[in-house]
Amino acid sequence: MALARSRRPAARRRTVQPRSSRVRGETRRLLEMLCVLHGSIHRGSRDAGALVRCVVQAQPDLGLQDKELPAAPRHDGENPPTATEWKRLGHALEEARAQHAGDRGYVDTWLEELSQATGLGRVASEVLGLAMCYRLNGHFEQLWDDLCENRSRGPFLCEDIPLLHLLLGQEEDAIATALAPDGQLRMSGLMTVDEDGDITLLPRLMALMNRRASVVGDIRSLLLGQPRDATLPWDAFAHLGQQAEIAAKLLKAAVKQHATGINILLYGPPGTGKTEFAATLARHIGATLYPVGEADSAGDEPSRHERLADLRCSTRLLRNTESILLFDEAEDLFTASLFDPPQSYSRVFFHRLLEQGGTPVIWTANDLDTLGPAIARRMALCIEVRQPGIGVRTRLWQDMAREEKVALAPTDAADLARAIPAAPAIFRNALRSTHLAGGDSAMASMIATGIARAAAGGQMPMPSQPDVTDYDATLINADCDLQALTTRLARPGAPRAVSLLLSGPPGSGKSAYARHLAERMDMPVLQKRASDLLDKYVGQSEQQIAAAFAEACDSGAFLIIDEADSLLGDRRSAERSWEISQVNEMLTWMEHHPLPFACTTNLVEKLDPASMRRFLFRARFGYLTSGQAAHAFRRFFGKDAPAGLRHIHTLVPSDFALVLRRARLLDEDPTPDELLGRLQAETAGRDGNRRIGFLS
Repeated sequence: MALARSRRPAARRRTVQPRSSRVRGETRRLLEMLCVLHGSIHRGSRDAGALVRCVVQAQPDLGLQDKELPAAPRHDGENPPTATEWKRLGHALEEARAQHAGDRGYVDTWLEELSQATGLGRVASEVLGLAMCYRLNGHFEQLWDDLCENRSRGPFLCEDIPLLHLLLGQEEDAIATALAPDGQLRMSGLMTVDEDGDITLLPRLMALMNRRASVVGDIRSLLLGQPRDATLPWDAFAHLGQQAEIAAKLLKAAVKQHATGINILLYGPPGTGKTEFAATLARHIGATLYPVGEADSAGDEPSRHERLADLRCSTRLLRNTESILLFDEAEDLFTASLFDPPQSYSRVFFHRLLEQGGTPVIWTANDLDTLGPAIARRMALCIEVRQPGIGVRTRLWQDMAREEKVALAPTDAADLARAIPAAPAIFRNALRSTHLAGGDSAMASMIATGIARAAAGGQMPMPSQPDVTDYDATLINADCDLQALTTRLARPGAPRAVSLLLSGPPGSGKSAYARHLAERMDMPVLQKRASDLLDKYVGQSEQQIAAAFAEACDSGAFLIIDEADSLLGDRRSAERSWEISQVNEMLTWMEHHPLPFACTTNLVEKLDPASMRRFLFRARFGYLTSGQAAHAFRRFFGKDAPAGLRHIHTLVPSDFALVLRRARLLDEDPTPDELLGRLQAETAGRDGNRRIGFLS
């Protein structure tokens, strides 16, 4: 896509600045250019007329006498100067150049710093200097535009190798090399050349020069802006597991060895902390992180070409430094607007940019499909940034609350982390708003809930499962010795490739036992419901299943899949092809998963027969025995169980928990018989229940 150009009519000129504001270095450069041009053209050519017009208008700045100029009738350049006038003018220009030979000015200072920072050679630096002067100085602009018009072209800076040779006196081959697609100027990002040959300087650079910004200290600080600081500790991203450690080792080595072509892609849903992780990662390895192309030179939204130019320039400026670049929202480079012409970008160009970059770059993306597999293949590392687990979220609530000066008790932080399974960015925004409003944890919860619901498209994410601090093994009625199994699996050096099928009625403690086992094995829990993995689009359920197992591997988590019968249904009764492929995907992952996982189901009879062979251990959970029910009554209600409790045969631990919560909510203190009636109501309609009354 051609960069936007402002094509001026031939008669329109930039207003020439008064002599008092002219920079001496620019006068020296103009004199050098005029001398080279004078020595290369004939006095009768149209180019000689352009030279005379420029000299006449710039006379006060050049310091020439009236007698050294052609006669007044020839000041407009339409009539050629006489041979004597032409020779006299040439001598005057040479003498003026000699007088200004030692002058240094604003452009010279910038060129010296830019050349040193980006490694520009002499010819590339001269071409860049001409482009700068063209944008800053009306005399340069007038001379170039007149020469272009003599060649029947519009008045704008363009890739005209012969004309650049005519003005700079440099070899055409050297100029062409400097301006080539892989040449120093374009690879530096300081200059772009579109398909029409028009030359545009880095907008950020020109904005600084138009403001006459002083070059103080390292020029990188002017062109790059402020680095991004980290706001979260390293352990806030513990849920990323080993991949985070690999990223740290890779980037640390790349920065130390100044390796080229090192790119890391962080992808995942919006708000999961990709940018925050990049900042924390850079701080963790002792590097400085610079965002790229977040705004244009005026502080507004940058275009694709402006972002790319910033990237290329930043890559050159930071080479051989202990720095990393951050390119947020990488999809912008491949998403054309309605106003862009078709095929306005080249993936080949971008591929080369990835492979040849001299500074490590961290890319973030929400949509992998926009980038495509070719981009992913060129990354040194790709990390899916997921929502953190409940333990990490609890710490984040506490850490961020301290930073935002919001009073938040540890129990409140745990409750918020469990109730609002959202991303770190939502926590911080909620706490900042709470601090401004002078609120407490209740207000933080209300604000975070609203943000999380809006971010999820109006639906509140499902709360996380409760902790297992109140797990009571004596309330589990299973057909095997779970305590002995737990002890064996949790012993040091025990195998980790363990699979369990936990079946039985709802509320009998299947998921609670799986979480307890994970805690005993000192592993974080990744719990998924079948509804989390099923998708209405063909092929998406298989991807969700694969992603869940992959996430467990990456984070070293104990994977628990509830409602497994929805994912492992008997293929013999399948009516659609995706029902079979879904089961196949589950079976494949179950067979090769290297870490513990457990599937729970209330309908074990509906499972595919092949799935039963994939489970190393199978446990059937049943209803509480009469002794366990009496124990549960005392444990939950603090009262002795009435005799009639032994006649309820389908009780599960969750029945007692539900009755207790309801009583507390209504601020009631029911009698044992009233509690018995409520338990009986909870079990009504369950298979195997007999009609009972309140028996003594």
